[in-house]
Amino acid sequence: MGYFAMLLDPKIAAAETVLRGEPPNLPDDEALSIARAVPRRRLEFGYGRVCARKAMTALGHAPVSLPTGSDRVPIWPDDLVGSITHTRDWVAAAVARRDQGFAAIGIDIEPATVLSPDLWASVCRPGELERLATICDVAPGLAAHIIFCMKEAAFKCQYGLSHAMLEFEDFVIDVDAEAGTFAASYCKVVPPFDMHHRLHGRFALSAEYIASAVVLTSEQVP
Repeated sequence: MGYFAMLLDPKIAAAETVLRGEPPNLPDDEALSIARAVPRRRLEFGYGRVCARKAMTALGHAPVSLPTGSDRVPIWPDDLVGSITHTRDWVAAAVARRDQGFAAIGIDIEPATVLSPDLWASVCRPGELERLATICDVAPGLAAHIIFCMKEAAFKCQYGLSHAMLEFEDFVIDVDAEAGTFAASYCKVVPPFDMHHRLHGRFALSAEYIASAVVLTSEQVP
């Protein structure tokens, strides 16, 4: 079962798996990135890289290693863009080729649970939670978690271009629940993105998970 293939352009490869068992063996440069990590982190990291290499192979690309940069973000080959996400028991990666017009990808998966009420104000802008709860016909706590997931995907997508560490309040979310789409609009200037620039994504909600994906093509980059 996969959550992201239906959210992404067919030219983007996605690979997903259950997150359990023992950490997989990794190339030396990747293993060095998590040499001091706890077993749970090694499991998440390892299977995220395994999924990324499966997605690379699906694109006909050599399955290369993905060491971590100083910002703790995977260092992708120059000809690829990608994103990795994981939750308590699921991990996924999405990868695309730059020569097919893709400039950035951001994916995020979260459990379909109520977000702790003490986080609502930091995740949601004024009025945002109420609007999404009404549009999606869900309880406010689940709506807050959906917003969290969408903003995480938007942040990951834009980070490779802006290298900006953003707060949740720096995006506002608009949703078309019937179409399964959303837009994350900037609430401040984040070069190369201007105020109100919209990053477009798709989302899905199941009994278990919330999944969101945001993609930028070369033509959409300012």
